[in-house]
Amino acid sequence: MPVILPSELPARRTLLSEGVEVLSPDRASHLQPQALRIGLLNLMPTKAKTETQIARLLGVTPQRIDLTLFVPDSYRPKTTPSRHMTAFYRRFSQIRAQRFDGLIVTGAPVETLPFEAVSYWQELTEILDWSRSHVRRSFYICWAAQAALQHFHGVPKHGLADKLFGVFPHRVVKADSDILRGFGDRFTIPVSRHSEVRAADLPPGRGLDILAESAEAGLSLLEERDRGATYMFDHLEYDSDSLQDEYKRDRAAGKPIALPSNYFPDDDDSRPPCNGWHGHGVLLFRNWIDGVARAAANDGPDDPALRWLVADRDRPSAPDETTSEFRIEVDAISEARPAVLRTLADFRLAPLTLDREGPGTESAAILLRLEGMDQQRAQSVARALLRCRGVSRVACRQGEVFGGAFRATGRRDGLPC
Repeated sequence: MPVILPSELPARRTLLSEGVEVLSPDRASHLQPQALRIGLLNLMPTKAKTETQIARLLGVTPQRIDLTLFVPDSYRPKTTPSRHMTAFYRRFSQIRAQRFDGLIVTGAPVETLPFEAVSYWQELTEILDWSRSHVRRSFYICWAAQAALQHFHGVPKHGLADKLFGVFPHRVVKADSDILRGFGDRFTIPVSRHSEVRAADLPPGRGLDILAESAEAGLSLLEERDRGATYMFDHLEYDSDSLQDEYKRDRAAGKPIALPSNYFPDDDDSRPPCNGWHGHGVLLFRNWIDGVARAAANDGPDDPALRWLVADRDRPSAPDETTSEFRIEVDAISEARPAVLRTLADFRLAPLTLDREGPGTESAAILLRLEGMDQQRAQSVARALLRCRGVSRVACRQGEVFGGAFRATGRRDGLPC
C-alpha cells in the first residue's frame, strides 16, 4: 500500500525510483479507508536519509500510511537546510492537538550527554507524555528508546568505553511477541551507539519484556504491551551503506573509530558491505504497523473509552497533576463495585467521587476520582483494578496530556497508557 508524502520531499523521488508506491496528500484525501496517521519525530542529523529509510519500510506494509514529520519547537538542526525544515516539518506546538495512530521517534547524536543536558530534553519529555493520550502505538529507536525508558521508568543508560559499532547476531527471547512474528530464532542487526541499557536496571512489575538480545551487543528490543510501546536500541531501518557512511565521516573528522564489526567482507573497507538485515527490518515494521492497524480498528471514534479520555479536557473540574480520574469498564456494577473499593483500600485510597456510567448494569462503567498520586502510582492503581472480577478495561487520565487505557485480557490492540 502507498505511503503519503509531500510532493517535493526528496524521499518521494527515491522511493518512486525503487518501485515503492507513493501518493501526494491531495491525491490520497478522497481514498477509503483512510490512511493510518503516523508521526515521525526525526532527531537524526541526516534528515532526508532518515526520512527515506523510515518511509521505505512503511511503504511496503499492507496499510496506507500518512506520514507527518515534526520536531520540538526549539529544535534547530545544524546539518539540514532551513528550507527543508520549513517546507516539510511541523513544530510540535502545531500538531499537539491532533491524534495519531502511531509515533516513531528516532535516535539523536547526543547519547554521550546526560539526558538533562540535551537542549530540547524538557520538550521531549512533554512529547512523550503527550503520546500517552494522543498516540495508539509508539516506536522508539536508539537514543530515543533510552530516553523514553528513563523518562517513563527511571532506567539509566551506561556509557561504553568504546563505540559499539557493527552488525551483530541477536537471538529472539520472546518468540510469541506479535512484533517478532516470522523472525525465527536469530537475526542480525546494525548497531551504532556509545551507551547501553542493561537488563538488570529494568524495573520489575512494569510490563517491560525483553524481546531480543545479543551476547556481544546486549539488549536490542523491548516491548511494553500495556502502553503499546516498542523500544529498539539498534537500527534495523539502516541502509546497506549507513555504517559505512558513519565510518568514513568519523575517519575524515579525525575521530577514533574502529572498523565496524562483521560488516565489510573480510574486513576490507574497499569492498561494498552486504545487507543481511533488510528482510527483518521490513518484517519488524510490517508487524508494528499491523499492531497499529488493529488498535485503530478496535478503538475507533465510537470507542467509549477513547471518547472519555479526550472529552472536556479544558473543563474547570478537569484533573490536575495530582488528581487522577478512572473509568472502569465492568460486566455488572453491583458485582464489581465492592472489589474496586477493596482494591482502593489496599492502596489506602478513598475516592473523592464515585459514580456510574450507563443506564443498565451490563457493559457499564464505574467512574471515580482519586487525589494525591503521580502518574506512576496512577498506573499501578489501574493495573490493580484490572485484577478485580468483572473488570475488562481501565482508562485513566490526569492533567492535560497523561492518559490511556489498560485491558484485562492481555490484548495488544488497546489504547496506550
